[in-house]
Amino acid sequence: MIVLEILIFTIIFWIIKYFWDNRRFYYLASKIPTSAFDFSFSGIYNFLTADTKMMLKLVNESFDNESDIAKTWLGHILFVIANHPDDIKTIFNAKQCYDKPSFVKFSAKIEKGSLFGELEYWRSHRKVMNPFFGYQSLRAVIPIFNDKSKVLIKSLECMVDKEAFNIFHNMTALTLETILKVMEYDVDIQNQEAKSRDVFIKNLENFTTVAFLRMFKPWLHPKIIFENSSLSKIQRHAMSNSAISFTEDIIKNIRSKTNNNEDEKHKSFMQAMVNQKNNLNDDELKHEVHTVVLAAQDTSAISSSMTLLVLAVFKDVQQRVVDELYQVFGKTRDTPYIEFENVNELVYLEMVINEVMRLYPVVPFVVRQVDEEIVLGHKYTIPVKAAVVVPISRVHKNKKFWGDDAEEFNPERFSKENFSKIHPYAFVPFTKGPRMCLGYRYAMMLMKIQLANFLMRYEVDTNLKLEELEFGVQVTMTVCQGYMIKIRDRKY
Repeated sequence: MIVLEILIFTIIFWIIKYFWDNRRFYYLASKIPTSAFDFSFSGIYNFLTADTKMMLKLVNESFDNESDIAKTWLGHILFVIANHPDDIKTIFNAKQCYDKPSFVKFSAKIEKGSLFGELEYWRSHRKVMNPFFGYQSLRAVIPIFNDKSKVLIKSLECMVDKEAFNIFHNMTALTLETILKVMEYDVDIQNQEAKSRDVFIKNLENFTTVAFLRMFKPWLHPKIIFENSSLSKIQRHAMSNSAISFTEDIIKNIRSKTNNNEDEKHKSFMQAMVNQKNNLNDDELKHEVHTVVLAAQDTSAISSSMTLLVLAVFKDVQQRVVDELYQVFGKTRDTPYIEFENVNELVYLEMVINEVMRLYPVVPFVVRQVDEEIVLGHKYTIPVKAAVVVPISRVHKNKKFWGDDAEEFNPERFSKENFSKIHPYAFVPFTKGPRMCLGYRYAMMLMKIQLANFLMRYEVDTNLKLEELEFGVQVTMTVCQGYMIKIRDRKY
């Protein structure tokens, strides 16, 4: 009995001590308006057991509030949701918010690259990578973007006038093949038999799933996720082993092509990273390869696929895009070679891509950790260790900034005149500030070249209706039904 009393007293003592030591944290949190999200035991249980579709639904519910600043809890973790572009600007640029929360860092056991890595890891790697994402490097990869896009056009000839197919698989194969070629690793993915190609792609998608799920479900081991997938035992074994050998092959290939002379001007940032002066080991390089492949697949492949799906619905917009292509390249069935200067001429196509990324952002939300107290909403002091959330998918559709038709598709929002009236931080598909996506120029140029080649050759149609689409989230937001389109040869 005495032992039990001592135990109870000890527990109560430590609970009181915890709240006393963190009294400022809870005091500041109490001043922030509360979101309507159910953070009771049942709410937490539903969140932690949700599939990707339900996860997105619950996340959006927690973000669905009228306040510019609101809070919600997941256990002991305080999430502060920032809905106003002024606060988003602060979050993306303040040194207090450069780092990722501790639960995201936990996922670094899966990925330690620049996307998920800790602050110091990110800083050191960013310094190495920065010089290789300028305009000179962009020009250098134009031939790769063109050549790989033409492979896509050729590979789709067998789908002309056939049943609807998921273009995402083709766009992912194209994007992976392109980015690997940029890293001096040439592999034929697009011309593989569809089943082999899709298993290869599914492999990468599962690694994405692991990284996301472990942010919120850290007890999960990658093995559990693979074992519970719909693939056969043989496929799962092949996938897990192929991922390792695939990454190792890339690193060996890059090392073999790189001279460690410090004066050498490297062709790509991956070649720069294997230089001895940067002192990166194979494990670090492996995580950077995963980061680059993940970022390229998600940003370009999903956005390009979604753009084609939207254009299949809005035929008038599709025709206007094609008219612009005719104006730049002339009326020809042959896919053009697109020069760097041509990319800048495709103004309306870029407006369409931006509108698609506004309505259907690849990354629906971004989370940062508060390392020093910071003021948001002009009056709320956000405590240290809170996680601040930028709900990109909500901000992009906020009627305060985009008008009453914010949920409707209208590329004209991104005309030079109209977009100049929009708050710069109301549109953040690549985030902004020092930790924004380093390859955003690459992504936009790649998408424009891919889509221009595609639309010069094929007309696109679909039976899907945008209002009936269902979305799920892993690290990224994707269409559950698939990006199902039909194609036919464009008539001239």
